[in-house]
Amino acid sequence: MEAPITTVHTPLRRVSIADALAAMARHAVRAARTERIKSADAEGRIVACETRAAVDVPAFARSMVDGYAVIAADVTGASANAPVRLAIAGSVLMGKPAHASVHRGQAVAVPTGGAMPEGATGVIKVEDIDVRDGIVTIFDATDCEDRITPAASDVRAHEVLFAAGRRLSPAAIGLLCAAGVAQVDVYRAPVVGVLVTGDELVPAHEPLAVGQIHESNGVAIIAALRALGFAARPYGIIPDERDLLETELRRALNDCDAVLISGGSSVGQRDHVPTVVAEAGEPGVVVHGVRAKPGRPVLLAMIGDQPVIGLPGNPVSALVMLEALARPVLMRMFGIDDKPKAFRAQLEKPLTTDASLEHRIPVQLLFGTSGLIARPLLGSSSQLHILAYADAVIVVPEGSGGLAAGAMVDAFPFSATRTP
Repeated sequence: MEAPITTVHTPLRRVSIADALAAMARHAVRAARTERIKSADAEGRIVACETRAAVDVPAFARSMVDGYAVIAADVTGASANAPVRLAIAGSVLMGKPAHASVHRGQAVAVPTGGAMPEGATGVIKVEDIDVRDGIVTIFDATDCEDRITPAASDVRAHEVLFAAGRRLSPAAIGLLCAAGVAQVDVYRAPVVGVLVTGDELVPAHEPLAVGQIHESNGVAIIAALRALGFAARPYGIIPDERDLLETELRRALNDCDAVLISGGSSVGQRDHVPTVVAEAGEPGVVVHGVRAKPGRPVLLAMIGDQPVIGLPGNPVSALVMLEALARPVLMRMFGIDDKPKAFRAQLEKPLTTDASLEHRIPVQLLFGTSGLIARPLLGSSSQLHILAYADAVIVVPEGSGGLAAGAMVDAFPFSATRTP
């Protein structure tokens, strides 16, 4: 009997970030499940399907001011020297239908936001009138026709409010409720397992012995994942032992929709992540290493439809690669082609870089006399304070060798912090 044919997957090595993302895009990722929740509880959630208005907003024509509803033709040219007098034919109560109608020679009192009575084509402000003995005297009718909010002028019933993939802001959930959408279909937060490797790591609450450091990557990664809309599940600190890593990775793949691993992705003697991930399932490691700094040893893999991403152990490298590579891959679980919006800013200082690599430089964004200024925060990839004080990251393209002071750059903000 012939031996079965084994497919060997050779990962791409030292590719550009763009090529790394393109390689991962050829693999389908697990789609996030959906649920229907109250719109009032949906702030920060991601819309799962096209969402339409249930009613017109506003449902009726409304007055923009406190005043009197009139027929505009009756009051044309009204002034202090030539006032117009109209008979008061009733009033509109807030929250009630306008039972009174306006006929020629008449006016109806209306509050701000009140329903416009039938026949009215303008509203006179209370500041421009005098009222006595059932007569309203109008001294200025300028722009009276512009003081009406027409029905459905904000939103029309059945109009698309949000497409799938939109993250709901406080204003967005206000619009849903105003349009009569009491419940909305959103994505459930996919669960991302976070494995942190390193013999030298101890939790922040424990004292340090010589040679040890406090673990920070895991907590920062978990916070970033939550800001992006994921449910992060920590698996603690894993010693640099292959058997332990295999066990925890297997457990995380069984429990979670995706896995991020911090540390152990390089080629050192105790860097077991590449081998362990490669043996975890097909298709395995897709990319190992990118032509970018920081973050060269990053690892991108797929185990079935589950992304597994090995982030470097240095804190700056880990978080910059999370934004550059992990974020776009994971956001595909929501059906989102992630293209963060950038701020346009002027580079404060010149940058000289290795032309063989793409460089991602954290920056502070400051207000200058001519607009935003991007101040580079330079240092080693182990210095977490660089990112703690940064607002965004700029990209120095491979082959450029740097950027001149004053150059206009795109500054990509880091994932916004929000309370889960």
